[in-house]
Amino acid sequence: MKKLLKDCLYIFFIVAVMFFISDLPSFSGTLKFAQLSDIHYSSVREDNSYKLLSKTRPLLEDAISQINKERNINFVMITGDGIDKPIKSELENLCDILNTLRYPWYYVLGNHDTTTDGYLTKENFLKVLKEKNPKHAYDTTYYTFKPKAGYRLIVLDGAKNKGFTSNGILPKEELEWLDGILNKSKNDVVLIFIHFPLVTPFDSKRHEILNAEEFKAVLDKYKMPIAIFSGHYHMTKITKRGNILHVSTPTLAGYPNSFRIVEVDNKRNKVIFKFKFMETNLKDLQAKTRIMTLGGAGYYGKPNDRDGIVILNKKN
Repeated sequence: MKKLLKDCLYIFFIVAVMFFISDLPSFSGTLKFAQLSDIHYSSVREDNSYKLLSKTRPLLEDAISQINKERNINFVMITGDGIDKPIKSELENLCDILNTLRYPWYYVLGNHDTTTDGYLTKENFLKVLKEKNPKHAYDTTYYTFKPKAGYRLIVLDGAKNKGFTSNGILPKEELEWLDGILNKSKNDVVLIFIHFPLVTPFDSKRHEILNAEEFKAVLDKYKMPIAIFSGHYHMTKITKRGNILHVSTPTLAGYPNSFRIVEVDNKRNKVIFKFKFMETNLKDLQAKTRIMTLGGAGYYGKPNDRDGIVILNKKN
């Protein structure tokens, strides 16, 4: 009887230890970042029907002040439409403001950022960006790096090269590049940043990725946890589909004048995403944009689209 009891206690101890170990953070630990989207920085004094363009600077400065008070941020990602019009001086001014961040910042191209019939082409946008932000040392508008062991960060350029359009597209060579990077990242948590969401928060043929199915086909080849962070639709939404988490973050220039702080905890058998929704402290401006925005409650999102925890399990 004593031997049986001893054996049972031993088995219980082993199971408890294994459970405890499986829930410990892996060698990569926690990654923390801020996502700012659709800043639409502008020096104009007039507002349009839904963007408070005349107040984009104080709204951005307030967001930066909040981010600078956060501890242990690894990077800040701007997911497109940092400027409202593709003008060199606007981009230079935006970069000067973003350089007041305490943390490294990186950029994703949006449909408002560049032009094909003026100075600020994609090539010149990148040139200005690199001159103003030494941390942004990439020679292409899509790029990748590892911010910490166990994590792979991928920035995609979905902005079209011809004419102004709100639609996105991922060229064949970029999708092939993405496939190659994902193939080398099967043991990582993959964070993809793109202006245009793959899973849209609402239907709009004028805003979607034109070759979304080709993009999805590349992602579907892989089973590691993947999170895609986007903007463009100005709406707050979090959607989990299989091993992929789709995160849409709203605009800073319009209601709800917000951004995100995200913590990612890479454990042995799962990945935990903790979302913190950050609203502007300029409540008078937020109240004004809410009045300006038709269907403002939808753009604000449901509680679980703003704050909370989402878990992606790892598959063998």
